[in-house]
Amino acid sequence: MPYTVAGREHPLGDPGFWAARWSGRMAAAPPEEVNPRLAERSPTLADPLALGPVPAEVVRRWIGEAQVPETWWAVLDGRPLGPAARARRLDALALEAVAPYEGRRVALTLGRTRLRALPTELRGHKTDDEDGFDRLQHTALEPLTPLALLHPSRDGAWWFVQAPDYRGWVRAAELAEAEEPGEVANLLEQAGPVLLSPTAGLDTPCGPTLLQMGSRLPGLRGNMLAYPARREDGRLEWSKARLSGPAELAPAFPPLDAATFFRQALAPLNRPYGWGGLTPDGPGLDCSRFVQDVFKVFGYRLPRDASEQCAATRPAIAFDAGEPHEARARKLAELDAGPAILCMPGHVMLYLGSVDGCHHAVHAFWAY
Repeated sequence: MPYTVAGREHPLGDPGFWAARWSGRMAAAPPEEVNPRLAERSPTLADPLALGPVPAEVVRRWIGEAQVPETWWAVLDGRPLGPAARARRLDALALEAVAPYEGRRVALTLGRTRLRALPTELRGHKTDDEDGFDRLQHTALEPLTPLALLHPSRDGAWWFVQAPDYRGWVRAAELAEAEEPGEVANLLEQAGPVLLSPTAGLDTPCGPTLLQMGSRLPGLRGNMLAYPARREDGRLEWSKARLSGPAELAPAFPPLDAATFFRQALAPLNRPYGWGGLTPDGPGLDCSRFVQDVFKVFGYRLPRDASEQCAATRPAIAFDAGEPHEARARKLAELDAGPAILCMPGHVMLYLGSVDGCHHAVHAFWAY
């Protein structure tokens, strides 16, 4: 059984403890060098505002790739799905109506928004007694996330979109469509602080919403910033939003050093696990979102999924199948620079270091 640390009151939960051990050994290249390489290695990283034209057959392929295995949604909201009901769900994709994307239809999220594998809010499960995981939930998009609007659902209530780090379906009512990409870029390109706190509240024209660590607040003045609202026709109009409650902010992306890295890595301790960024009761963190948020604080744009994070980052060491524990421990001990992401099938962790021969990691997990 792994040794666990309950919280930051434990010495091993103190960021300063780990920062002292890694002082001078954080050797990451700057984001402007790393991000282009990450984008080359990840099929889902993209700039929605500069996506350009996309052929219809590519959009159709992306819609297929965004789906999850049908066994993952054999049950919707507790009700087993028969063949006819399953066919109706797939018919909602309107694949025969997919048109080329011309590169101009873009939108902004109005709040924390769910990105789905299919155009439905119903929770997907493998069995009728499965709890916790909504298998149709890809990720929770942050407020002010730019999106390329690629294809509407048959009823027009959903859009299949390209987000900066994922593709999937979003409710149209949770978006505001801009006249052209430059309207969104004018806001997002403004300087603004970066959220260091695990979460912060934002009062918006649509009601209160949540920001997560690493979010940027472009154009923030005092505690106010320009913010999208949705007209009756779905078009974007500008309003204001207010940062509510306490929030720790950095004026810009801080440099990645040991002290700041371990402070951010340990800041979300004890936040609930949530597949796709959601729990049945509200926001949460899954393993890859946790890793992504930590690096986002410093301006690095990692993919969203664990498998893509592992494929896009450069391996410093690799374990061989069947390799003895002692050999693996020696490889970890020989790491001479950080930060280090630990990868295993379907899961990622951040390596903290070794103490008295015991190796430690911080991660968001469902269960051992």
